[in-house]
Amino acid sequence: MALGIFTYTCSKNVSGIRKIFIAEKSVATAFTITSGEISAVTGTTPFMRVDIIQDSGKWEQKVVKVGKNNHMIENLIEADIRPMAKDTNTFLQALIDGSPCGFFVLVQNENGKCFVVGHSADDIRDRPLQLEAADYDSGQGVDSDGANIRIKISGKMTGLALPLDSTLTAAVLGGTSTICKWS
Repeated sequence: MALGIFTYTCSKNVSGIRKIFIAEKSVATAFTITSGEISAVTGTTPFMRVDIIQDSGKWEQKVVKVGKNNHMIENLIEADIRPMAKDTNTFLQALIDGSPCGFFVLVQNENGKCFVVGHSADDIRDRPLQLEAADYDSGQGVDSDGANIRIKISGKMTGLALPLDSTLTAAVLGGTSTICKWS
């Protein structure tokens, strides 16, 4: 790929993640890539909605030099969930159990864009994300913002995360996408 002109678009740019959906590698069986965007996902409603605490979600994608001529991509998704309860333990155990095979995470950012992290044009399905940590903090005192569980899902890849095309993005934003389980 040759370097070309990059034009900055003057528009609103809000940080953070609005929603995340997690799919186990075994359930999201194929991705169709058209012109650098994901245009289809094969699997039986592969992406499960995860309700995160507002303003707690974050996605980092870092390009890191390896040796003299190579690069890798480090991805980290962090978000807080609550409360500590039986259903939360069931969700956390599913992340622990699914981690050896890995996950793909559909991220909807605060600017109305959607990306699948853990899948790239280079790696296809070979370098999915894994659970890095799930840390519980009970907080201390009535003025503390504790009692959250911070989940961290991460992985190293050789390619950048891919955006969904405009049709899939519109379906996710509209709550009608068949690749996501909504309730």
